[in-house]
Amino acid sequence: MEDREARRQAALTADSAEERAVTGPVEKLQPSPRLRVREWPGLLVAAGKDALADELPMLASALAFSAFLAIPATLILVVGLFSLVAEPSVIGDLMEKLGTVAPAEAVTLVEDSLLQLESQSSTGLVMTIVGFLLAFWTTTGAMTTVMTAVNRAYDLDDKRGFPKKRLVAFGLVLVVGVALMLLAALLVFGPHIEGWVGDALDAESWVGWVWWTAQWPILIGVLFLAFSAVFALATDHTNRKWRLLSPGAAVAVLLWLLVSAAFAFYASGFGSYNKTWGSLSAAIVMLVWLWLSGLALLFGAEVDAEWERRRGAERASPRSPAPPR
Repeated sequence: MEDREARRQAALTADSAEERAVTGPVEKLQPSPRLRVREWPGLLVAAGKDALADELPMLASALAFSAFLAIPATLILVVGLFSLVAEPSVIGDLMEKLGTVAPAEAVTLVEDSLLQLESQSSTGLVMTIVGFLLAFWTTTGAMTTVMTAVNRAYDLDDKRGFPKKRLVAFGLVLVVGVALMLLAALLVFGPHIEGWVGDALDAESWVGWVWWTAQWPILIGVLFLAFSAVFALATDHTNRKWRLLSPGAAVAVLLWLLVSAAFAFYASGFGSYNKTWGSLSAAIVMLVWLWLSGLALLFGAEVDAEWERRRGAERASPRSPAPPR
């Protein structure tokens, strides 16, 4: 704790020095300075200690619970949108793609709920409006948990009022929602585009290989940009610069992919959720997966915060005079 307090004081000193040096707008998009390879181990260890001090597992549990509550309302909104612009078969295509990174029980729970709602929907427009109102409240509630965790990682007190917090949270929901819609569009319509291009070029196998290879870089890139935007917008810090790329976003994406794949493998091969929980097994698996996803996301915020503290301490420390020639 003493070491963490020392880092907090160093960060405050660096922030004060940076504020005195500011002469223009600082909330602008810019690339991150390069992080040297030898700095990564110490950075990750320090971020891990900070995560435990900030009670990250508890915050991830709150985020998982809030996200789980947001699922029904979000599904209503998704079904309403699908009924207006897409065919029911799109649901199966999306769930097939989701199954490559999520546990099978979680995918089955979402797919069954979507199909049941789709079969019972009367008017797509009404369902879309109701789903939007419910999804707005529940998803912004989940995002306020993210904002709390990110501000705690930066040792900041979020002084924004309730309306402003909800508006900022809605902006974060839009960022994540747009990213997910882009991914869904690419994954669903990508194979059709691949077929058209392959037929036009008379190179179906080559174009198919290119698309199969490009799917994962596209997924990682979109998530990377979305996480970077979430980390930048969640903090109540007017002088923090919005960076296009951040080490925390890279760690969060890679960690999320790893824990999702590992948990999906465990749940399918070694887990006994069906025997233990019966009909509740799908909900339990979904909650555990959301908790692991929350841990990955919030640990990325801790990495970003520790990285910026170190950079701030370097800027605030006096430079050594150049040796005489």
